[in-house]
Amino acid sequence: MRSLLLTAALAAAGFPLVAQQNPFKPHRAEIRSISVGYTMTGDMTGTAALALDGDRMMRRQSSSMKMMGKTIATDSWTLMTPDSTYRADLTKKTGTSAPNLLPHMAKAYDDLDGDGKKRFHQNMADMASMMQQGFGLANINTGEKTGKKTYAGQECEERKVGTFVVCTMTGAPIALHTQASLVCLNYEETATEVRLTAPPKEVFAPPAGIVFTPDPHLQYPDSVANGLVGYLASQQLADSIAKGKAELEAAKAKQAQGGQAPKLTPEQEAQMQKACDMMKGLDINKMMADAASQALKGMAEAAKQAAINAAKNAAAEKVKGIFKKPKIP
Repeated sequence: MRSLLLTAALAAAGFPLVAQQNPFKPHRAEIRSISVGYTMTGDMTGTAALALDGDRMMRRQSSSMKMMGKTIATDSWTLMTPDSTYRADLTKKTGTSAPNLLPHMAKAYDDLDGDGKKRFHQNMADMASMMQQGFGLANINTGEKTGKKTYAGQECEERKVGTFVVCTMTGAPIALHTQASLVCLNYEETATEVRLTAPPKEVFAPPAGIVFTPDPHLQYPDSVANGLVGYLASQQLADSIAKGKAELEAAKAKQAQGGQAPKLTPEQEAQMQKACDMMKGLDINKMMADAASQALKGMAEAAKQAAINAAKNAAAEKVKGIFKKPKIP
């Protein structure tokens, strides 16, 4: 539910308050059919493929990431249609299906009265503003434009939001390049092949051997959508945001009195990156196994020493018995 709330907030925040546009209704793109191949580099490596044909969109991803000595592999398939969303874990051979909530949320938004729609957009704008201040993100609605780039022969417009850089293709809502840099995660996804033709129909066919079970949390999409949109348009959320803004302003004022928080020096950043690299390569299982082995070894040595000491004590008592003075009757 939290992810749905965030998605709705980000989708709605980009629309002006005056226009009162429905943020959940899809906008027709210039390019309706496309296939894109990606390569992932950095701390997550692998490949991905995206296919768009009219109202259907499919994404297939095979990747791996090493963290704490473990290699986490992902092999997934996702399909979104106008009325449903399907997700499959191709490694576990499991899948879930759920209604596509966007049409239901669009209807829930249309059912709001004038004040509700106005409050909805105001809440979204205030939430975006709080995120901008709280996380230091500039222009979170649209991102800071950094120029146009070309990947796989296609032009895209690059925007930067905090430590995230996304280059969106001209004429289609498709990211051709995504780059993220967090504390211990550096990730990059780059389009290596783009085809502006209709993808083969089999691309959208469910993977063999996967049985899709309904997501139990999304069996009543109208109720979920009405509840979510209603909350986003509620006075309760408006009051909660106002309280959060006041607390944020108070925190900023307190920080201003004590001076700005010191920035990391290049040496400190290098040390942090080194610590991250050590953590990624740290094998927790091996550490635990080594610790257990060392503990057992110590216990064995202690038992061996105890047996030796007991044997010595027994021998000493026996010798004492040989030379013990006889009792006089």
